[in-house]
Amino acid sequence: GISKSADWGPPYALERIKRVARAQGATVNDVMIAALSGALRRYVIAHGEVPQDVVTMIPVNLRPWDAPLPEHLGNKFALVAFELPLAQPTPSSRLAEAKARMDVVKQGPEALLTFGLAHAIGSVGAVTETVSRQMISFFGNKAFGVTTNVPGPTTVRYFAGRELVGVLGWVPGASHQTLGACIFSYNGQVRVGFKADSTVIPDIGNLVAALDDELADLFDDLEAAPA
Repeated sequence: GISKSADWGPPYALERIKRVARAQGATVNDVMIAALSGALRRYVIAHGEVPQDVVTMIPVNLRPWDAPLPEHLGNKFALVAFELPLAQPTPSSRLAEAKARMDVVKQGPEALLTFGLAHAIGSVGAVTETVSRQMISFFGNKAFGVTTNVPGPTTVRYFAGRELVGVLGWVPGASHQTLGACIFSYNGQVRVGFKADSTVIPDIGNLVAALDDELADLFDDLEAAPA
């Protein structure tokens, strides 16, 4: 559909998420991916459906963290298909599965392959826009959306002398993708911004509430649990 809606969750303490991640040998990204999976599971169940794993696209950075930025900036990343573990029944099992799947993505060759493919699509686009758009749609429709996790500034930033109290983000979408989720951290807090197809997810506020409930349960289950 054409109509889209946007919403966002409350800020969550980054240190609390890190504490859970460290206790489970995971990363902040693993915890947030697991929380997103749990939120989608709750949303699906509330609508009378059986939760099944769904595919989202996640960006994987390909530039070394210590490499100098190029003169004209620009990103170097690939979009990789990732199955969100909606079928796992508990917050802890979703976190374990999210971590296991993310480890496979980090160690596998798919990111480099898709980066090369993106360059190929760009080259084709210089010759024929129609073929380029068809290729983008073909691969874009392999997932229900895009999920990003961006570490932002770790300290307060100011604009025109005013303190920035928070940062919200939304991901771009292509083809027939339904839901985009942007996980963004700023000054010790993490927020998630959602962008959804209104014909498929007409009550996006319920998805935001589901994420809030999922993180609360995840904290309760894992903060006191053994690693």
